[in-house]
Amino acid sequence: MRRLIWIGLLLCMAGCTAQPKPDASLFSRIGGLPMLSRLSNQTLDIVSKDPRTARSFEGVKMVTLKQSLTNFLCVKTGGQCEYEGETMKNAHADAHITMAEFEIMVEVLRERMDINGVGTKEKNELLKILAPMKRDVVSD
Repeated sequence: MRRLIWIGLLLCMAGCTAQPKPDASLFSRIGGLPMLSRLSNQTLDIVSKDPRTARSFEGVKMVTLKQSLTNFLCVKTGGQCEYEGETMKNAHADAHITMAEFEIMVEVLRERMDINGVGTKEKNELLKILAPMKRDVVSD
């Protein structure tokens, strides 16, 4: 009888440990606010100075934009942040962002994620979240 109890306990323990744990949020896996802030700052620093995209950032308060982008990414990745900015459509309505400008921004973000050691799975998840926004950002 004692042997059956032990076998039952072992089977139960094995079953409990074999249960898959829920995945941590993308926010956690990507590195939280420190990483999202780094990615936002680096990406915006580069594209705001690139002659191919700089016109879109003329007159923009970069400190505010960087914080807004960080909060936006935080919310989109499952972090507990508040994004109080405009919708992507409203924020870019008068900017006349071209497909080429959008693609440069995405490429810079990809490079920044690679340079900062963001994993392939996390990078792809973030890009998948952001991809549908292209139709709200690109107007030309």
